[in-house]
Amino acid sequence: MVEQKIFNRFQQMIETTMVIGDLFAEPIASAAESMSKSLLSGGSIYACGEQSGTIISALLCDYLSNGFEIERPGFPALHLNPLCLGNIRGDRYAMLLKTHGRNTDTLFLASCGHSDPALLAGLSMAIEKDMSVILFTIDNDDPLIAKLRYHDTHVDLNNLTGQLTTLAQVEIIQCICFLIDEKIFGGS
Repeated sequence: MVEQKIFNRFQQMIETTMVIGDLFAEPIASAAESMSKSLLSGGSIYACGEQSGTIISALLCDYLSNGFEIERPGFPALHLNPLCLGNIRGDRYAMLLKTHGRNTDTLFLASCGHSDPALLAGLSMAIEKDMSVILFTIDNDDPLIAKLRYHDTHVDLNNLTGQLTTLAQVEIIQCICFLIDEKIFGGS
């Protein structure tokens, strides 16, 4: 009984991985291209998220700063969430981007739905600074999505549910980081 539940769970994960490759190839490639362009032009990657999006944005920064699958110098990537500890203001990310953001930078946002005001303000500031934007959304994020420009990247995970959404986000982040390493350092 328990063994069957374990098998079924892993089967779901495998099916989710296959769906990710089919549905998200274009935005994954676009996100990797945008971040690579920023890094190659001397820019930085800023990342933030709310709820489980905090973990996803931290993972992205860790992979970029410390390397993913190859040993390489670290890329300038800054996770904004820890810099805002104790700051509950709705413009906490925007304040950091106003000070540090440049038009060669990319902002990565991981929303868990309902268009958090801090993410909205951060996105608005990134647009004001003419930064590239990569947005992960789940549900009820129409206000965030509406702010995106034609050259920004949107990864819409609305059709996935629960823990499978987090699995998809992790796999997408890993693929993006793999593609960035390939673009900048070449590969096989």
